[in-house]
Amino acid sequence: MSSPQFNIPPQLFNQAFPFHIVFNRERKILQVGEVLQRVHPEPLLGKLIEQHFQIKRPNIQIDFTAIAKRLDSLFLFESLDNGILLKGQMMYIPEQDVMLFLCSVWVNDLTAISDYNLKLKDFAMHDQTVDLIFTIKAKNNALEDIKKLTDELIQRQSELEKALQVQESLAKIAATQAQDLEQALKELQQTQSQLIQTEKMSSLGQLLAGVGHEINNPVNFIYGNLKYINEYTQNLLSLIKLYQKIYQQDSIQIQALLNTFDLEFIIEDLPKILSSMEFGASRICEIVKTLRNFSRLDRAEMKLVDIHEGIDSTLLILQHRLQAKSQQQSIEVIKEYSDIPLVECYAGQMNQVFMNILNNAIDALHQHDQNRSQEEIQQNPSRIIIRTQVQNRQRLLISIKDNGSGITEKVRTKLFDPFFTTKPVGKGTGLGLSISYQIVVDKHGGKLECISTPKEGAEFVIEIPLRQLS
Repeated sequence: MSSPQFNIPPQLFNQAFPFHIVFNRERKILQVGEVLQRVHPEPLLGKLIEQHFQIKRPNIQIDFTAIAKRLDSLFLFESLDNGILLKGQMMYIPEQDVMLFLCSVWVNDLTAISDYNLKLKDFAMHDQTVDLIFTIKAKNNALEDIKKLTDELIQRQSELEKALQVQESLAKIAATQAQDLEQALKELQQTQSQLIQTEKMSSLGQLLAGVGHEINNPVNFIYGNLKYINEYTQNLLSLIKLYQKIYQQDSIQIQALLNTFDLEFIIEDLPKILSSMEFGASRICEIVKTLRNFSRLDRAEMKLVDIHEGIDSTLLILQHRLQAKSQQQSIEVIKEYSDIPLVECYAGQMNQVFMNILNNAIDALHQHDQNRSQEEIQQNPSRIIIRTQVQNRQRLLISIKDNGSGITEKVRTKLFDPFFTTKPVGKGTGLGLSISYQIVVDKHGGKLECISTPKEGAEFVIEIPLRQLS
C-alpha cells in the first residue's frame, strides 16, 4: 500500500496539515497527519475509515461516491477511539483517485486541547491561501448555478415568444426569479465571507487569550515579589551603611573582599536595576492585558465597552507592521481621542473592524512608500491619524485616515462589495471591508464610508450609536 503523491514533500505536507486523512474508494486510509496519528491509540494506516470515524455532519454514510457529491459541505468527523471532533473540507484528487480530508480539531477552549494531549504548536498556522481557494470554489459553484439558471431562462424566453398573449406576465415572473437569484447569490457570498472571517478572528482570539493566560501567571509572580525584593534590598543596604558607620576599621578579610568589587557602585546601581525590573514587569502585565482585551472571548454579547481600549489593543497587535524594517519605512500613528462615554456594542466584532481597516491602511502606505524616494518620505512621512468624537450626544464617529496615494472613484464605489480586492492574488480575499460593513451597518445600525481623493490619502469613517435600541 503506497501513499499518494502530492506536489509538496510529505514532511512539509504534514506540517501544513497535521490532522489530514487520505482514503481511497475502498475507504482504506492511505495517509494520515502525524499529529492526528499521535493522539490515536491504534495505527490508522491501512484500516477502513469507518472502523475509527463516523460522519456527524452532513447526514450521510461514509461512502466515497456520497462524499464526492457533497464536496461543498463542511464535514464533521467523530473519532470512535477517543471522541475527538474533526471539522474541515473534503477534496477529491482525480490524479490519485483519492479523497483528501483537510481538517482540524474542533475545540472550544485550551482545556479541551490539553485533554487530547495536544499543544498549540501542533496546529498549523495557515495563511489566507487555503481560505481563498475555498472561497473561489464556492464563488465558481455559484456562478455555474447562475449560468445553468440563465440557460433555463433563455429557453423559457424562447417558449414565451411563441405565446404572445402571456408574454408580459411571464416576463415579470422571469424578472422576479432573476432578482431572487441575485439576492440568493448575495446571501451566499455574505455567509461564506462571514464564516471565513469569523473562523480567523476566533482562532486569533483564542491564540491571544491563551498566550496572555500563559504569560500572566509567571509575570504576576515576578511582579508581586519585586516589591519585597526591593524592601529587602533597602534593608540590607541600610544594614551595610550602619556597619560602615559603626565599624570604620575594616578587617583584612573584609577589605580583601571589597577590593574584588565596587561596593559604592553596587549600592548606587542596585535600586536602579530593581526599578528597571519593576517597570519591565509592569509593561509585560499591560501587554498581556491588552492581548486579552483584544481577544474579547468573554464579551461575545453586546455590552458597554471602552472603544479607545479596543483601538489601542488592535494597534498593539499591528505594532510589528508599523515599525521600520530593512525594506520597510516606519508608520507614525497619531491618536486624537475625544472624551467619549462607554459604547454599547459587540466589542470583539468592532475590534475586527479596526483590524481590517488599519491593515488596509498599512498595506496602502507600504505600497505608497515603494514608489517614493527617501527624500520624499523624509519630507512627508507615512502616518495614520485616528480621531474619535461624539455627535449630537447620540452617535460616535471614528475616523481612520492615512496620507497614502488615495483611492480612485471607480475603486471606492466597489470597496465594500464581497470578493472585491485591489491586492495581488494570494495577498487579499476581498472580504475584510465587506465583513466590516456588515458589522457596522447590519449588526450595530451604523454607517461606514470611505472618503478619498487620488494622491491625498483615504479616510474611513465609522459611525455607530452610543446605545443600541432594545
